[in-house]
Order: sequence, then C-alpha cells, then structure tokens
Amino acid sequence: MAALCFGLFAVAMALDALHPEKEFSSDLGKYFWNGFQFGLPIVVGGLCVTGKRWACMVGVMYGTVGLALDIATFVQSTTAEMDSLHDVGLLLMAALFNLLLIAIGGRRVLTL
Repeated sequence: MAALCFGLFAVAMALDALHPEKEFSSDLGKYFWNGFQFGLPIVVGGLCVTGKRWACMVGVMYGTVGLALDIATFVQSTTAEMDSLHDVGLLLMAALFNLLLIAIGGRRVLTL
C-alpha cells in the first residue's frame, strides 16, 4: 500500500509538471489542494509502513476520494477534449493506483 501511495505522489508530480500554472481564489485553497495532492499520499504511505490496521483504512478513504476526483476529471477531459494523451494516461494511472489502494487496503482491513 505504501508503494501505491508513493506512486500516487509521483503521478501527481508528473501531472503538475505538465500544467504548472494553476489559478486559486485564495492562498488557503492553494495550500489545501497542494497538501491533498502531494502531502497526503506521503503521510498515508508513511502510516501504511508502520503496519497499523487503521492506517489501511486511512488509505482506503484517501483512495476513495482520489478515485472519485480522477473519474470526474477523466469525464471532464474527454468531453472538453482539452487534455493531451499524456494527461489522460497519467490520470488513468492515478485512477488505477487509487482503485488498487481501495481493494488492497479494504482486503487487509477486513481480513486482519
């Protein structure tokens, strides 16, 4: 699970490198989004390394929110046809990582 979280961090960095300029209505929104996108996968991955059962549930919750955002972004990018194939590929990779995070974490929580 930790490897998936660190993979999500790497995908987020790659997507941010493709589109570095984003507009936020406030600095708080910018810090919140960057914390969710970059900081939370590192924290969740670190918690999963500890081997605590509740850390797996945290990973499941993060994966659920991340997968919902990935699906919404994918639908928006395919209907608007604004994103390149690189963007869509990285987005699908992030969605796969989030789905695996939900499946693996959920199995671990339910079987321990």
